[in-house]
Amino acid sequence: MLIREEVEYRRVDELREHPLNRMLNSPLGSIEAALLENSIDEMGIQEPLWVTGENVIISGHERWKIAARKGMENVPVRVIESATEEELLYLLVMANDARRGDEKDPMRKARKIKVLYDYWGITVGRPKSGQDDHNRKTRRDVANIVGEGERTARRLLRLLDLIPELQELVSRGVIGVVAGNELAALSEKEQRHLYEAITRSHVKEVRSQEIQAIRSELEYIRERRSQQVEQREEQLDWLDVEEDVVEGTEKREEDVSDEGQGEELLEENGEWHTELEKDIPKTAIDAVAPTLEASSARNLRRRLLIKKLDKAEKLINRLEQDLLPFFDNLTDAVVRERVHDVARKLIRVSERLDGVVSRR
Repeated sequence: MLIREEVEYRRVDELREHPLNRMLNSPLGSIEAALLENSIDEMGIQEPLWVTGENVIISGHERWKIAARKGMENVPVRVIESATEEELLYLLVMANDARRGDEKDPMRKARKIKVLYDYWGITVGRPKSGQDDHNRKTRRDVANIVGEGERTARRLLRLLDLIPELQELVSRGVIGVVAGNELAALSEKEQRHLYEAITRSHVKEVRSQEIQAIRSELEYIRERRSQQVEQREEQLDWLDVEEDVVEGTEKREEDVSDEGQGEELLEENGEWHTELEKDIPKTAIDAVAPTLEASSARNLRRRLLIKKLDKAEKLINRLEQDLLPFFDNLTDAVVRERVHDVARKLIRVSERLDGVVSRR
């Protein structure tokens, strides 16, 4: 790969955007874009664009757009020669990242990580022996480039296992990185079913605890169905049924398994929310549960509630450990009043929970 030192001028209307640029790099923010445009107005394009011999832009997309918008005929460029597609993607990441600063979109960060892993030959284990010097990089090096820790970088990389529709929700902030990792462990069909349920119910935020509960219930459903299929097969074997009948039964069972939960309806009619939950925004659990059979929907709610109770218990234990050592020396009236406020809130929560439990 070679980037020519000499600067050429090429027509703006002959240049074109790299097809993966928008997948890897976010556009400049409004302030950055305005500063760049003002700079071009005052001094012209000082830093040449990087382009291939076929006029594909590798670095300088924003400068090119501004030039086109202002009616400029030519822009300065440096031409990249003898580069493979892998090398061009590497430059697309590194050159643009240096000019843009930190990337905010988790999916674009994930794609950058994948490009760098591929370029440097990084796998799950250690770098391969006998690689060239430019390939002697580690996962830590990649994490540093994208401005994350190694653990977060691994989580970001797993987001690429999501279907494109869910990746878009991650980019929009509806799904966080941790919740996205939970979703990435599901099959494509399950992911698509969840996506349809989430968008149909206009869920504004998908929490990781909810997806953990959904995953657990789906795994339970799969295990239960597998056992049902095995039991049915044993019955057919015992009855010595004809082979074509056995195959037909297996096919029917397989079809039921493959339909996904979207084809199942609640066995019970009525409101999904309890009276206490009427004003709570729709969640991923609310979106998915009505598409399951009644027993699975109840299990789903139970799983999530247990997770939340576990979290609440940990918070209460931490509150006790953090605050009680100071209570013997409370002399400040303002602090005492704040303690009373916290205590009253805890009492209200306790009374509300006691009231719900006593009515069951």
